[in-house]
Amino acid sequence: MVVRLPTELLDLVSRYADMGTQAQLSLVSHSVYSISIRTLYASIPHMNISRTTRCLLTLSTNLELAHMVRSFSLHLSPSNILRPFHALLTRALGNMTELHTLSLQLGTYATSSVMSQMSCRLKKFVCIIASDPSYPVSQFLSTQPCIEELYVVCRPEDISTLDPEALPALRDLAAPLQLLPVLIRTRLSRLSRLSVLGTIGKSGSFIELIMALRSAKPPESLELVVGVDVNAISMVPKILTPGLAVLGLYAPFIALLRLEIHEGCIKRDELHNMFAFILPKFPSLRTLVLMSRPPDLGAYIRKIPGPRPTRTTSDMLSQTNTLTENISNVLSVPSPRYILPQSEFGATDSWSIPISDALHDQQCHIQIVKSWHRIHPNLERVIFPVGIYTYTDRKRRHG
Repeated sequence: MVVRLPTELLDLVSRYADMGTQAQLSLVSHSVYSISIRTLYASIPHMNISRTTRCLLTLSTNLELAHMVRSFSLHLSPSNILRPFHALLTRALGNMTELHTLSLQLGTYATSSVMSQMSCRLKKFVCIIASDPSYPVSQFLSTQPCIEELYVVCRPEDISTLDPEALPALRDLAAPLQLLPVLIRTRLSRLSRLSVLGTIGKSGSFIELIMALRSAKPPESLELVVGVDVNAISMVPKILTPGLAVLGLYAPFIALLRLEIHEGCIKRDELHNMFAFILPKFPSLRTLVLMSRPPDLGAYIRKIPGPRPTRTTSDMLSQTNTLTENISNVLSVPSPRYILPQSEFGATDSWSIPISDALHDQQCHIQIVKSWHRIHPNLERVIFPVGIYTYTDRKRRHG
């Protein structure tokens, strides 16, 4: 006996199936095809060059399927440099009229001209691409009034002609320091989050950042993400500290600061003293996020057997576990904001604490965070790679 499944159930099964299963479902019947094919083409992730080429061939000739695409991601490597592929990508992107999320990590292997036929209205755009003088990146951005999240890596001259009125909906911007003067001059007041891509390795970079922030109308509140190399001679903690302090003085609207240590580590006393000096310079700061990759195994000096302990804290603190000088040399990850907590790198039965890295040393966190809160009472939350510490004001909460 033939059993007819409800359309809603088929849609649910298709939505949570992998791409291979979705493709197989589309062969079952016409009704199942119409459901599974919509899910299959709604979001197209980065794939190998063979599958990507077949997909683009379909999208460049089948308008019905191209109109189903809402999210598309492509990351080219040098082996993908083919003019026919460039033309194919241009036609396929032009057919995706309902696209709202696009990630083109093309480096120097394709140019911005691949976007010349696009007529969609993007909300999120990741763009690592070389600009074509016939159709520069700035020209495409000027056609996109709905972009809310922008991650862009290109040369400064590629956006130098960007219309000041472009990108009116922009709220979340990630770009190298060199691009900020143009990108935030008329848009800073609308931003809620700014990520400075790349690694700051000299104190003069903080002056450049401050000048860019001071050249625009300030926002009411801003989340700022910066990455530093504390191994660099010009960015050791003694130099990083006044750089961050001056940043706080000139950008008092920063409510969340995420500092990412891309290279090097900070010792316990350095960490405490740095922010004991820095925090009072950030009057609006509520959340401090300090992130780094776990240290090399050789840096560990003692092991503690068994699972990581649950720390008992005072009433006031509670703990919860929980990116260029040229565009071919950008960070290997799409965004500096996604550095995973240590626990996501793989749990072990025996865990170690390095003597030199305070960010991963849970034993010192409670004492440091309590001290910071006494110095800066507005600080509500501190996030390390291995834990989140939240201040709880009982009187304010229950009074």
